[in-house]
Amino acid sequence: MKKPLFYKCVILIQLFFIFCLIIPINGFADNSATNEQSIAIIPFEIISQEDITYIQSGILQMLYSRLVWKDHVNLIKKDIILKHLGAVKTNNNNKIIKEIAALTNADYVLSGSITNFSNAFSIDTKIYDIKNQQYLTFSEQSEVIDDVIPKLKIISARINQKVFKRETIDWEELAKKEKEKTLQWQRQNPEKLMPSIPREMQEEKTPIWKFWQFL
Repeated sequence: MKKPLFYKCVILIQLFFIFCLIIPINGFADNSATNEQSIAIIPFEIISQEDITYIQSGILQMLYSRLVWKDHVNLIKKDIILKHLGAVKTNNNNKIIKEIAALTNADYVLSGSITNFSNAFSIDTKIYDIKNQQYLTFSEQSEVIDDVIPKLKIISARINQKVFKRETIDWEELAKKEKEKTLQWQRQNPEKLMPSIPREMQEEKTPIWKFWQFL
């Protein structure tokens, strides 16, 4: 009668050791499986004689939906950004970027502006790499306000590819269209060499980071 009890004890001891081994393995997996980076998006500045502030919500929704990348890129919630912006006591843009990054522990800070001039819209954005103290700029032009949000989709695709090496469906469509434009330009201008292709049609091989002087 004692023999079955002995075997039960052995099995329980084995299960205990297996359990002890599984917990550390899972713990290491949870901590090291991802290297998630975070972005803080500052509400865009609207420069216009007309009241077009209503597009700010659409801007944020577009950027949040396009830049979030599970286990890779996390976007800090808008409410948290607004709360910290209210506590920042400076009008210096560089210092605002620095303070928001510190308060939210963000790896990147994205800021931008929409300028309405002569019935045209300029969309200008900067994404700051806090750790390396550098930034990239992305710009688009629109003739109508209804095209501003779609233009931001293009900017988001470029940010994903240039900053995070992520080739989204939007990026693939954009690259295809730009390649078609380049081929069309070559067919229409066979006498001109490749270096003469307009800059906006030339494929940018590497991002051009600029030094960020924030002090």
